Amino acid sequence: MNQSRHTGARRLFFLALFCLVTLACLMFTSTVYIDTTRHIRVVPHKVRPSLNNMTRATPQLLSNTTTCIEHAATKTTPKKHNNVTNPELSNYRLITPAERITKGSFIHVVIEARSESQQLMPSGGDFWFATMSTNDPHQASTAGRVIDHENGTYSVYFYAAWNGTAEINVTLVHPSKAVECMHDTLWHIGPKTFWSATYKNMTTLSQLKKTNKFDTSCWITRSNDTNTFCEYPSPKGLGNYTFVCEPPEDRRCRPLDIIAVYVSKTNAMTAKSAAGYEVYFQSKYFNKRLTKGPKTIVIKDSNYWIPTSNKEKYNSTLPPSWSYPSHGYWFNYTWTSLLYEDNNWTNSSDMRECLRNKHLMLLGDSTSRQWAENIGTLLGLRQKVHHQEFPNIFFEDDYKEFNLTVSMQFHPQTVTKSRVPFKLYRYFADILDSIQSHECADLIIELSPWAHFAQWTRDSLTQRFIKLREAVSRLRLRCPNVPIIFKGSHFREHDSTATRWSRSDYMLYQIGILMEQIFHGLGIWFLNVWDMNLSFPSRAYVHMPKIVVREELKLAISYICGQHEHGDKY
Repeated sequence: MNQSRHTGARRLFFLALFCLVTLACLMFTSTVYIDTTRHIRVVPHKVRPSLNNMTRATPQLLSNTTTCIEHAATKTTPKKHNNVTNPELSNYRLITPAERITKGSFIHVVIEARSESQQLMPSGGDFWFATMSTNDPHQASTAGRVIDHENGTYSVYFYAAWNGTAEINVTLVHPSKAVECMHDTLWHIGPKTFWSATYKNMTTLSQLKKTNKFDTSCWITRSNDTNTFCEYPSPKGLGNYTFVCEPPEDRRCRPLDIIAVYVSKTNAMTAKSAAGYEVYFQSKYFNKRLTKGPKTIVIKDSNYWIPTSNKEKYNSTLPPSWSYPSHGYWFNYTWTSLLYEDNNWTNSSDMRECLRNKHLMLLGDSTSRQWAENIGTLLGLRQKVHHQEFPNIFFEDDYKEFNLTVSMQFHPQTVTKSRVPFKLYRYFADILDSIQSHECADLIIELSPWAHFAQWTRDSLTQRFIKLREAVSRLRLRCPNVPIIFKGSHFREHDSTATRWSRSDYMLYQIGILMEQIFHGLGIWFLNVWDMNLSFPSRAYVHMPKIVVREELKLAISYICGQHEHGDKY
């Protein structure tokens, strides 16, 4: 009897203990669940974007990342923004003694970045532009090389290419807080660019022009995040990323017909990713010229002149062309390069003969198109036959007099509102792979994929560049002597506050460095045009004036006609 009572008591005890443990586990699990969901993003294949409902669109595609403000939450950010460079309080000072400022020398200037409390900033990271120019008695200008000492001071080195007065312009493009946001967070959040598209046989082009209707939205995502989406893969073009679109209502995927950038969704995603850091992109901190410092200096005449072959590197951690103290200078609207060999191909007749019977294949963006638009004038060619597949994007020009062909092909995923037939887009890797050995002798290739990629993630852009590098390597096996020019990035205009981070000059600068790092060592020629464009006495545009474009072409033709046998020299 007692044994039966003890057995029953034990059962009741263990039952009560089990209930208590179960209840505790449920409470613990519930608490953990609530806490963790604060940082969860919905995975891409669970999202159903809608073109007519932005609340259901793909802002949740910022998977496995944090916004700039969430990233900042892990650090101390004073409410009054004391720990940020104030351009009104910052200054620069001349280090080189006045008697040593002579033609042919380097002029050393130091920037002191100061905070709202007028104290020297404790660290570096600001992004600066520095130029030196004059218009008396000649029009001349050059860009300064900025070195970050990571203690609130920056050295700037200008090459004194002329004698007389010179005006110094030091501009804070972005404070370190904005740079941190872009480099550490925005560059890794994605996707941020979206496209609208129509499915084949669902919307005709004539209907599009009348109704402005699209069938779906599209973006680029990792290949393992494509469940339930319509996929348009290109392993040779995008690597482990894929171009995907929302399927139509019948869930039957079809070929795409027309595509254009989806502006409102792209802008919304960009704004979301930069949430909380907008203050560091406002006019107070953006593109502000420093006023505390010597505005002009006097450069004395001298017989001393640094030869263009003297290219001392100041920072071996950078790719080759970025490690030179000066790339060159403008003088009377002509560019003299200190980075590349002397340009001996400036005569129109010589350039025409050099390019006779050639095919110049331009694979890039609208800055490459400018080459096609200006080469005829540079060479003095007046008659051409223009074959156009689509306005300004896919075309071919034939100059029959010298049997010169210039073709232009835009890269896929362009950020343009123009409605473009999707079938016309070809990845550059596929175009290079289609080149046959018998075409090599007369072929010249220019690559310049940069202006439309500032909103891509670093990883997706790197993948695209790596796959293009592999295609260049395959082409080299078939065409070992074909000249290949890779034209780098340059800064551009900003017509709204959002574009200060969505297509930031800092990001374009980083893309230029990334391109040269990836494509170095392939026997190609990297044409760095950053300083040439930055120092030109004109407003900042993505489409630079014709004078700049023709000077770029002169450098390219000089390489094509006289230097390409040296391979990857620069």
